[in-house]
Amino acid sequence: MKVNWFYIKMTVLIGLTVFLFGFSAQRSTARKIEGVQVNFEAGDNLFITAAAVDKLLIQSNQHLTGQDKETLVLKALEKRLNANAMIAHADVYLTLNGIVGANIEQRKPLARVEASTPYYLDETGSIMPLSPNYSARVPIINGVGKQELAEVYPILQYIKNDPLLNKLIIGLTRQKNGSYVLTPRIMDYRIKLGKPEQIDSKFNNYKAFYQKTLKDKSLEMYSLVDLRFKDQVVGTKK
Repeated sequence: MKVNWFYIKMTVLIGLTVFLFGFSAQRSTARKIEGVQVNFEAGDNLFITAAAVDKLLIQSNQHLTGQDKETLVLKALEKRLNANAMIAHADVYLTLNGIVGANIEQRKPLARVEASTPYYLDETGSIMPLSPNYSARVPIINGVGKQELAEVYPILQYIKNDPLLNKLIIGLTRQKNGSYVLTPRIMDYRIKLGKPEQIDSKFNNYKAFYQKTLKDKSLEMYSLVDLRFKDQVVGTKK
C-alpha cells in the first residue's frame, strides 16, 4: 500500500497551525493590560484632558492597567466616553501588546452664549457646557435664549465658514424686535444686520463696503454700518 505523504504532511501542518493559533490566542487573552493611550484629533483644543478621559475609562472601580484583557468591554467604554458633554466621538481599541487606545474627537464651539449660566453653541447647533480647562475664542452672543438658538445658528455658521467674517466678527446681540447687531473686532462701529434673512446678500454687501473703506482709509470715520436695505449699505459717520 502506497502512503500518500502529501496528505499526511498537510494534515500535520494544519494541525500545527491550529495549535499555534490557539496557543497564541490563549496567551494574548491571558495577558494583562499594559497601559492607556489617549489620542486627540489633530488641532483639537483640550476641553477635556487626557487625565479626565483616563478616569472615564475606569472599569469596575479599577484602572485598566493590570486588568486581564478578557475583562475589557470596548463598547461599554466607548459608550461612556461618548456620553461626556465635551466629546463628539470616541473610538476605543486594544492593541496586540496590551495598550488600550482611545481616539477622541472633541466638540467644536461656534459661539459662547451669555446667560445666567453661560454655554457654547457647537458646530452641530447643540448646547455645549463651558470647560474648566480651556476657553474658546469664539463670538459672544447676547440677548439670545435657548428658543432662538435655531435662529442664530445659520448666522454663526456663515461667519465661521467665511475667512474674512470669521476674523472680523467677535459678537452678536439680538434686540427685542428680533434684529441682530454685530460687533467687529477692529474699529469703533456697529453693524446692523437686521432680521436673520438674506444673510448671504447682506454679508456680501458688507464685505464690499469693508474692502472699499479699508482701501480709502475711511472705515474709522463710521459709527454704524447698516445692512438692512436691499443691495446697499448705509453708513453713519461719527
